[in-house]
Amino acid sequence: MFRLLILIFVFTFPLSLFSEVKTAVYTIDMSKLIKQTKIGKKIILEDNISRQKLQSENEKLEAELLLEEKELSEIRGTLTADEFRLKAQEFDKKVTIIRTEQGQKEQDLIVENRKNESEFFKKIYPLLYGLLLERGGSILIDQSNAVLWDSSVDLTIDAINLIDRVLGDDLMELKIQ
Repeated sequence: MFRLLILIFVFTFPLSLFSEVKTAVYTIDMSKLIKQTKIGKKIILEDNISRQKLQSENEKLEAELLLEEKELSEIRGTLTADEFRLKAQEFDKKVTIIRTEQGQKEQDLIVENRKNESEFFKKIYPLLYGLLLERGGSILIDQSNAVLWDSSVDLTIDAINLIDRVLGDDLMELKIQ
């Protein structure tokens, strides 16, 4: 009986070493898809450019407001208390309006970026599903939700190549403005 078990083990063990991995569950690194695909990199680049423009605008406004505040401080001695208070209130109102406007622009950028990323993921889900089916899988798990996995079930590189081949870097393909 023991010899029979050894023979079964010897003849079946090497086959498992050379057989292709068949699994119903695969993993993918979703964050890498947006960071490493051509179109994902373009989304990130456009977001960074928009943020840099807003940052430059904020810095320019800050410099202008600091100059105006300095000028207000310099003329303080030449104004009556009521005149100064009025100018100070106008200045504070102006600062508040600018902060609100700039804060809204920041929120608009965040919303736009989330929208673009959402469109990206909506567009690639059918591609990921096709890749999963091609491999004979039925479940695709984001690696951020998995504790352990074997690299043989990681579809990330194949997904990146597929997305680049199908979508390229054309943002209009995602209907992103």
